[in-house]
Amino acid sequence: MAPSYFIRVTLNFIFHMTGKKNRPHTIITIDSTLRDGEQAAGVYFTKDDKLRIATALSKAGVTILDAGFPIVSKEEQDSFRAVAGAGLKAEIFATVRPDNHEISQAKELGAVGIFLFFPISRILSGLIRSVSFAEFQTIIVDAVTHAFSINLKVMVVLEDAGRAGSGAEEDTIEKLQALGVDSFIIAESVGALTPWGMQQKVAQLVKAFPKIKFGIHCHDDYGLATANSLAAIEAGAVYFSGTINSIGERAGNASIEEVSIGIKNLLGLNIDINTDKLVEICHLVEEISGMIVPPIKPVSGSNTFKCESGLHARALLRQKGSYEPFAPEQVGQSRTFALGKHTGMEYLEFLLDQKKICLTGEQKERLLTQIKGFQEKHKGTDLRDFIVKCRSFYKSHAGLSDDLFMSMVEGVS
Repeated sequence: MAPSYFIRVTLNFIFHMTGKKNRPHTIITIDSTLRDGEQAAGVYFTKDDKLRIATALSKAGVTILDAGFPIVSKEEQDSFRAVAGAGLKAEIFATVRPDNHEISQAKELGAVGIFLFFPISRILSGLIRSVSFAEFQTIIVDAVTHAFSINLKVMVVLEDAGRAGSGAEEDTIEKLQALGVDSFIIAESVGALTPWGMQQKVAQLVKAFPKIKFGIHCHDDYGLATANSLAAIEAGAVYFSGTINSIGERAGNASIEEVSIGIKNLLGLNIDINTDKLVEICHLVEEISGMIVPPIKPVSGSNTFKCESGLHARALLRQKGSYEPFAPEQVGQSRTFALGKHTGMEYLEFLLDQKKICLTGEQKERLLTQIKGFQEKHKGTDLRDFIVKCRSFYKSHAGLSDDLFMSMVEGVS
């Protein structure tokens, strides 16, 4: 149930009294495409792929790259070393568990910092940890101490914080703050919070720990990753973690392109990324990952700034922005129009004028009638067949096939 009006007003008051006061000039982007994005079933990035994506993100202004989870494989280590050694402006961080070997390995591979994962919820604590909460806190303390001893920056990721319950994080934050940790990421690992629940959680943490810089990392299982990220930032979070095109585990992560433009246009805050580079990067990641960007995807979709409706086209031709949330140029898009069933006379006349074609009024009417009726008479099955093939392709390419697995089993038997 949504909170009452009084609670909403209280949350906004907390934000204005805490988060806004301590907020830096610019919201910092943490890109997780190279790590969490690659965890999407069927997605695999080669070393060259990661270098291309990392370079594009760094040039666009992203401050921090979560460049991988080095312990996963030798290939992951080679890719990480290449990205860390590429001389990028962005800071290169590694994802690690609280294991001194993994932390030392991250340093050896060229990381300047680590994302240290701490499963905070009771659900995950019993599955991931084999020791008590208190014992695991001791392990985390040892890991942080080791990381600082080899001059690594540390951001502690409070995994599954959305299901952790109120107050679950405070004791851990207090212990690690005493060691010098000043950055924590609230990881909404399964999209379990509503935006007002997220705002309340972050606002309370910001108020309780005014010297700590909090970040947000959301998953999109309920389609709320963008909304939850913006709610967290409005409540005082200063780091935003997401992926290009929302790719990631299950239903994906918060979309960097959506949240970035929301931070600028809806919250009125600065962000490090140059938003006019967003669509270019989205297309790059689409091609490399093989994960198609839906035409209606906010910001980067091919239909986002394409208009067919006669009334809307007429308004846009008379006044740019009349039926647009923001200028397409702000994200590297352009305004286009489509001919079809909903086309109106004003756009048809505009198009004829652009092509320097002169028709009588009666000819224009007959042409418009033909345009409106064409798709009804000529709609084929090409698009439907394409969609069916894509669906089948993705099902069969989400990881190695069973036949390939069995051949590998035979090869090691």
